Amino acid sequence: HAYLLLHGQVFSMGQDLHAVSKGGNDWIGGKLGRPVDNQVLPGKPADSPLERANYNPTPRPVEGLEGQHIIKIASGQNDGAAINTDGELFMWGPNNHGQLGLGDTIQRRSATHVHFPPRVRIEDVSIGAAHTLALSSEGRVYSFGLGKTGVLGHGDTLSRTTPTLIRTLAGKKVIQVAAGQNTHSLFLTNDGKIHICGRNTNSLLGLERPDKEVCATPSLIDCPISFKSIAVGVQSSFAIAQNGDLYGWGNGAKGHFPLIDSSGMPERSDLPVPTLLRNAPPHLVQVVAGSRHVAVLDKNGRIFTWGVHTIVSGQLGVGPPRPARPGSLAGEFFSLPQLVKLPAMQKTTFLDSMANNVFVVTESGQVFGWGQT
Repeated sequence: HAYLLLHGQVFSMGQDLHAVSKGGNDWIGGKLGRPVDNQVLPGKPADSPLERANYNPTPRPVEGLEGQHIIKIASGQNDGAAINTDGELFMWGPNNHGQLGLGDTIQRRSATHVHFPPRVRIEDVSIGAAHTLALSSEGRVYSFGLGKTGVLGHGDTLSRTTPTLIRTLAGKKVIQVAAGQNTHSLFLTNDGKIHICGRNTNSLLGLERPDKEVCATPSLIDCPISFKSIAVGVQSSFAIAQNGDLYGWGNGAKGHFPLIDSSGMPERSDLPVPTLLRNAPPHLVQVVAGSRHVAVLDKNGRIFTWGVHTIVSGQLGVGPPRPARPGSLAGEFFSLPQLVKLPAMQKTTFLDSMANNVFVVTESGQVFGWGQT
């Protein structure tokens, strides 16, 4: 699924249903926040409710936002969010772990207002697989959803179904939040420091703690670098320094880090602490990551990607991948950044990424996308 923000209105398209369990036959809906198109892909059974719900190629307005002027949107693995000009948060989706912050675990098929304490204005939101981080205009963070890996930051592994203030961060001014896929949460403060919580799988937390240890309270990453932006991948983390250099840490097995060994072969080692990625382009302003790829935007409006360019997705945007090996999804692996060439070499002003695709907005207001459809 994907969301578009156009003149204060939110549009959705793509898949609506979410499997309750991996490989299971039970489904819940609401990703699109509006009725499905009732179309099916060619060759699929037209009478299948599942097929009719999962092919919605036409962008249509998310319901429940009538009369609202939306200034920011966010997408998680299954849920959506929108913030209006008054700093009010609206969410929709499966909500199977309370990640919509509505006090229950009931799915919402249209945008629903999320309540916060009086006078709290929300200015940013990040959604993971099953938890949400909401950032107020005062720099305070509220979290809700699945808490079993410590990602909510409240010192325990309990889940919350309503927005709950992360009190250990209350004395700091947070300027950006990033929610991982039930793995970790990142918090960037106005002094350029990063705090993190979650489960330390494959050095994910950058704290040099034992593998799989749960850190349920946001902890400061010991790093002398001052950062201006953060992002999360699947079991990996990224941060852009004030000078535009890119740092990364966590699991390197899926090619998120642009590293090569002494023989010129891809290096997929884990990085236990924030590490300068010397092969990344300089002067970066934004970084995003998916399941097996990373995309960055530099100050000149150019997009670079690296990672796995699969035959089924083409998520790097660098042309058709080579045929996959039998039994493998991998088409090509690019360990060094590749320049993405937009039509007429238009400059990009913003980019975003889901698990297997990338979307960019150009300075002319056009939207381009590539990857799995």
